[in-house]
Amino acid sequence: MTKTTLKCYFLTLLLVVCTAAGWAQSITLSGTITDAATNQPLPGVNITIKGRAVGTATNRDGRFSLQTNQALPLTLVATYVGYGRQEVTVSNSGNPINFTLREESLLADEVVVSASRVEESLTKASVTVEKLGPRQFQQSPAATPYDALQNLKGVDLLTQSLTFKSVNIRGFGANNNNRFVQWTDGMDNRSPGLGFGFGNVAGISDLDIESIEIIPGASSALYGPDALQGLMLTRSKNPFEYQGLSAQVKVGVNNVGKEGFGPKPYTDLAIRYAKQLGERFAFKVNFQRLDGTDFIADDYSDRSHRDRAGFFTTDASRGNVATGINFQPNSNPNTNLQYDGVNIYGDDFNTAGAFRYPANHPNAALAGQLVTRTGYTELDILGNNGKVFNTRANASLYYKLTEKIQATVGWYYGNGNFIRTAGFREYFPDYNRHQIKAEISSDNFFVRAYTTQQTGEGWNIGQTAQAINNAWKPIAQWSADFAAGYSESGGVFNQVDAARNRADQGRYLPGSSDFNRVKDLVTGTWNNVAIPSLGRNGTRFRDNSSMWHYEGMYNFKNLTNVVELIAGASYRHYGLESGGTLFPRKNLGNGQFEEYTIDEYGAYVQASKEVKLASLITLKPTVAVRYDKNEYFKGGFTPRASAVLSVGPHNFRGSWQSAFRNPSPNQLLSMPPAGQGGEVGGSPMAYEATGLNTNPAYLVADAQAFVANTITQQQLQERVFRPGEFTTEKIKTWEVGYKTLLNNRLFIDAFLYRSVYTDFIAAQNAWQPNSGQVADFRTNAFRALQVNFNNFNEIFVNGWGVGADYVLGRGYSLSGNYARQVGLITLRDARGNVIKDRAGNDVVKRRMSNPEVAQLGRNFFISPENRYNITLSNPRVTPMLGFAVTYRWTDKMWVEQGTTAGDIWLPAWNTLDAQVSYRLPAIKSILKVGGSNILNQYYAQGYGLARIGGLYYVSLTFDELMR
Repeated sequence: MTKTTLKCYFLTLLLVVCTAAGWAQSITLSGTITDAATNQPLPGVNITIKGRAVGTATNRDGRFSLQTNQALPLTLVATYVGYGRQEVTVSNSGNPINFTLREESLLADEVVVSASRVEESLTKASVTVEKLGPRQFQQSPAATPYDALQNLKGVDLLTQSLTFKSVNIRGFGANNNNRFVQWTDGMDNRSPGLGFGFGNVAGISDLDIESIEIIPGASSALYGPDALQGLMLTRSKNPFEYQGLSAQVKVGVNNVGKEGFGPKPYTDLAIRYAKQLGERFAFKVNFQRLDGTDFIADDYSDRSHRDRAGFFTTDASRGNVATGINFQPNSNPNTNLQYDGVNIYGDDFNTAGAFRYPANHPNAALAGQLVTRTGYTELDILGNNGKVFNTRANASLYYKLTEKIQATVGWYYGNGNFIRTAGFREYFPDYNRHQIKAEISSDNFFVRAYTTQQTGEGWNIGQTAQAINNAWKPIAQWSADFAAGYSESGGVFNQVDAARNRADQGRYLPGSSDFNRVKDLVTGTWNNVAIPSLGRNGTRFRDNSSMWHYEGMYNFKNLTNVVELIAGASYRHYGLESGGTLFPRKNLGNGQFEEYTIDEYGAYVQASKEVKLASLITLKPTVAVRYDKNEYFKGGFTPRASAVLSVGPHNFRGSWQSAFRNPSPNQLLSMPPAGQGGEVGGSPMAYEATGLNTNPAYLVADAQAFVANTITQQQLQERVFRPGEFTTEKIKTWEVGYKTLLNNRLFIDAFLYRSVYTDFIAAQNAWQPNSGQVADFRTNAFRALQVNFNNFNEIFVNGWGVGADYVLGRGYSLSGNYARQVGLITLRDARGNVIKDRAGNDVVKRRMSNPEVAQLGRNFFISPENRYNITLSNPRVTPMLGFAVTYRWTDKMWVEQGTTAGDIWLPAWNTLDAQVSYRLPAIKSILKVGGSNILNQYYAQGYGLARIGGLYYVSLTFDELMR
């Protein structure tokens, strides 16, 4: 798909818009909306024609006027934050249409679209759905709508940067979650090449978010491959319905209590303007800018990692099966030969930051010992004192072709800097993304085309630290100087600090001219380009990949009454462009290379029918099936069957769902720079580019056993790591649930599910000897790789959760939720045989966090088993004053992460969030004072990630002025 073709598409759409047929004779509907309690007019209430893309809002006097050519009778719908939804049937346009809205503390029975791609009641959705709307955003103590997601049951946000958080649901938490799909106005939010969702880095402005819906669990039947663990659908505000000028000024502070560093201020400014011009045309523009200081990754404790000698506590009487964690960190580099700080770089014990002395070293105390050199902190390497920025902008045009059909063209822009954590920490100093969308839609169809174009350049923080260290002094020389400064007395190590001081004499200090010269040189040079003066390549990479997506859907509701039938299809094209820094290129001969492309297509159909069994009993079964094909893999079907039984206000749901996931372009094709560690894709192209076909790698446990002389060289070579055929990852999920809304006072939502994964894709840690000789392992002359492959194991995730909202009275409401999930595994070898633990017991459906299981290899479940939160709120303690307080608790979590992270039990953590809001009607504004983690108890949501402290803010939001 070429850019010329894309331009032709937009020109064609523009021609259709400009030549649309004229309108029929219109009528005018007008009236007033008042508060039932005070009889005062309500400004800013949204008025829409039910089932149509037509709407307006009340002015400052609570009046509205709406033109339409739809035949009477019709239904008008009035919605307003904090008030109950009201519908009025209009039969005569000559009479005023008046609404009286009642304030309600609980608005649970809302309309959602994500569950089945058609509008339906939240309580009657056939699968679990979570929704956040303007009311929740306004009342949440979270600083942003995106941050409010962490108050939903079962949702884990892994915070990597102030502006970059990854959404995780139902286990297998990841800093770059490519099993969970994020859509913004129907567009995939993920990076085309790297494959992870950017969330609020390149999302839409906070002021323009109309709602966020989340479907936990397999969603491929309607949304295609990759929606393995769920979908998040963010919808922006329609300018026909939300008009006027809105602005928000937010100032705050974070990094409080950090000695010598904090506190640090931040500002967040946003503006939105939307206007309807005439009967057919409307537009909107948005801009938001955040400037501040990131949360800092400053965990300097000695790194806990399974590659450490004697990491597990073992029971010798049972075959040395693991019973727990034996590693005891020594976080003092002056007494620890192998000190490796979690967020200190260039000192990695398992990559190029360490040296192993030979077994015949003259100093017997150092013979065979591993020593790590002195590293640099993250702030040292970044050199920006943690400064972070984020810009989001959007401009969209809306045109009504007819009363029912609407055409839109939109431009969405995101720009910022952030840190992401994969196998390594990587810094993106100036990420840019453009998305352009054209769409024609109605209540029964849509046709959509969009493209994602990005400029994503970054560099590896750890490799940059290694480069600076080695530019000053090669590790061989540094280790020789360390040995010279080291002394032994009575066989007891001492004077490690003296040895380090001697070896570090003349070291490039952070911020010095030499330090900055080398850093700028390596971070400004591509990782596949040599730097002769340093004898190595640079550390910079780029993902300037692009993606084009085309899809359409049609609802046959106007053609048949037998069932509600929808059908759709999509086509997607990836154009990878990394210049050989992330992905291999096709060798065309004669020195010519070409980037890889990826094509995917799919189609789906869904049928549902609501059957009335009795006066208060209905049954709505739904079946759906989808077929998808990626050019590198076999195609597959993903069926789904579900049903909802409604007995009065009680709704019982059950579903069986299936999904599969194509490996992301990164998991398929990634390759590390020559001579450096990193992630390797599972395709033959990636293996060849990494040299694994001629210089194979070995699993870390096997290589370590060889170094410890517990296996021979021949035994090691018999265990060479040879992954099998790379294929798609698959899941099947059974789920039942219950929802009810009783007297608009009590809302309950409960669910129970079981998921089974096969062909699970994971990155296995392996060592590749530098010279191709396994003897390199004895001298630390290897590179650490993470090789993507499909493991042979069966994985089971069992979970349940419950949420409740209860109106206490006088505006007060209490809400809370609890979610639990447990990951179990059956380990199998390549022949399908069950693997035994070291005590000789079969590993069948056992917890992945069990030391006896974890000892045999990483499984990456990375999810707390339990979490809950409780919220007490009242949006109107007085007519002007409101508040909300939220307590969140998350269980301890077994983490297995990356090459330069590690394996550890992260402790449980809790936070207290709160906000107080005050309405200023004279200027149509809300003043909000709030904070998340107001007790400032620092915690990390992943190993090696930024430690999150209190975030305190004051915001003033001017809403829909100049209407």
